[in-house]
Amino acid sequence: MKICIIGGGTTGWWTAGYLNHHFSEYDITLIESSDIPIIGVGESTLPMIKTFFDSFGIDEKEWMTKCDAVHKYGNIKQGWNGKEDPEFAFTFWFNDNNAFSNWYKEYIRGNKTKDSLNDLYNKDGWSAVAYHLHAEEAGRIIKDTCIENVTHIVDTLDTLPPGYDLYIDCTGFRRQFVKDKTEVKVNKKHLVNSAWVCPFQLDENVPYTRSIARDYGWQFKIGLTSRVGTGYVYSDTHISDEQALEQFKEYTSHLDPWMDKSPRNIKWKPNWLKNPWSDNVVAIGLSQGFIDPLESNALFMIQHSITTLAECLKRGYSSKTYNKMINRTWNENSEYILHHYGLSNRDDTSFWKEYTDMDMSKTVWENYKKSGNKYTNLYPDAIWATLAVYYDSLNYPDIQS
Repeated sequence: MKICIIGGGTTGWWTAGYLNHHFSEYDITLIESSDIPIIGVGESTLPMIKTFFDSFGIDEKEWMTKCDAVHKYGNIKQGWNGKEDPEFAFTFWFNDNNAFSNWYKEYIRGNKTKDSLNDLYNKDGWSAVAYHLHAEEAGRIIKDTCIENVTHIVDTLDTLPPGYDLYIDCTGFRRQFVKDKTEVKVNKKHLVNSAWVCPFQLDENVPYTRSIARDYGWQFKIGLTSRVGTGYVYSDTHISDEQALEQFKEYTSHLDPWMDKSPRNIKWKPNWLKNPWSDNVVAIGLSQGFIDPLESNALFMIQHSITTLAECLKRGYSSKTYNKMINRTWNENSEYILHHYGLSNRDDTSFWKEYTDMDMSKTVWENYKKSGNKYTNLYPDAIWATLAVYYDSLNYPDIQS
């Protein structure tokens, strides 16, 4: 099979490296432009990223060092249920042996506090640790594993080059060569569509991502070994880009820019493709979709799309099967992110008022009950339980079942 990957960056080189590693008989070409900048989205990850690097036989210490990476034990949420809401850590614990039901029984008896939920976390357990990493360096590491076997061309394309069996579009939000651009009709409550981002000098060594709810969206803080990546994610229908920039500068006024970097603006339409594999073109990465950077999903969706494509090619599955599998994960991702906003009691700005008509106190537990397999669900039941505990949404009648 002859495969042409269009677009470099993390998405393009991860795709090239993985397919080359698992299908040495394939003829793979990667074409990237020197005129189109790399967006470089993604520094906070989910635990599955280790499995991806392990598949290449790259030792954790090696890639962590090269990627400026640190271990991440969870996500600290702040201000999502009220401006003065205390910090609460979401960790990678799992609901083994009815751990949550046993905790809940003690909680309603007054023997447990909300924070004690994280006593269920075992840092030595299965998939208990994720990472903060430099996304572009993560792409270069995989590039090094395959560059001798992949034909690398630097060129800016207007049309698909002829002679290939399969094309993989890694052109980002442009979706330059996607043949079917039909989008899934996402929930209109996915409001955030813009971000101001900038790296700063490291101000604290916290092995957690920080997700801080703000007036018109939220702010992330992701610490690496030498710097912290931060950004203000917002809805540009509720605040102008200029006003958002002023707020972002206010939120980061205590930080010093890293290497004199200035804030840059990123915009997107919250959506994903209904048919990411259409005809002989597969969209992966931002060309496939993007909803909200909340919950570190960007790099995972790249990884998941690549490994799913490889599995389909290996087993001879059709594009229809691939699209069904990818859409299932996008739907799960969409649901979980939306519950962060829909469960909130905030109504202090026009942005947060948009969610006051949503009642997700029941659906959070419906998702909990149908997500019991920690190996097959992107967000297993324990993650849904943590979400409900954080928002004090513990009144669903079947909670113990």
